[in-house]
Amino acid sequence: MEKIEGIKAAGKVVANILKQLKNEAKEGVSGRDLENIAKNLMKENKVQSSIFNYQGFPGYICVSLNNELTHGIPDDRPFQDGDLVSIDVACNYQGYHADAALTLIIGKGDVQKKNLLRVTKNSLYYTIQNIQPNVTTTQDIGATLEKFIRSRGYYPIKEYGGHIIGTSMHSDMYQGQEVKIFIPNYKTKDKGEVLRTGMFICIEPLVQISDAKVEVAID
Repeated sequence: MEKIEGIKAAGKVVANILKQLKNEAKEGVSGRDLENIAKNLMKENKVQSSIFNYQGFPGYICVSLNNELTHGIPDDRPFQDGDLVSIDVACNYQGYHADAALTLIIGKGDVQKKNLLRVTKNSLYYTIQNIQPNVTTTQDIGATLEKFIRSRGYYPIKEYGGHIIGTSMHSDMYQGQEVKIFIPNYKTKDKGEVLRTGMFICIEPLVQISDAKVEVAID
């Protein structure tokens, strides 16, 4: 019960921060501006960033622009009309973690970008509705996401995906043991892990307009 309440508390803060950052993300605003807002909100809510200094990451949140897929470091580039902006927030409340992200368009945006966001969002909700505790596997989730995404003319990312979460960003204590589970966005060759009652997971559909290779940028 303590873990559930702790993760719920962290999740509420994450949701509130994302909501406020979405309202602040406008033309002329930068990723650094959003990060400063998030830092203040974390301080007010007595939580810490789960992202800051995680494997050396220098930001308190992730902000990725346009063709930057994920894990973007907040910087001073001002947002421009039509930009795709992805914001990833993760918080630690008394040793329990929550993680969520959203992507928005600055200004009106074009039809292609709007469809990309719609398909990605719908793939997440559709997959969640088809999860059955103690039955669904990580491969089931990947297969469901990939089928949904590809049937609509888009491409799932294989290099990154979701994860279990709880007592750390990418692991949790389950029945006395530390568990690490990767949630793919595509159908894998092996069956994967069965998702048990009491586990907390992050499903993170990452979708591209074209089937381009993902390159890792080292700053």
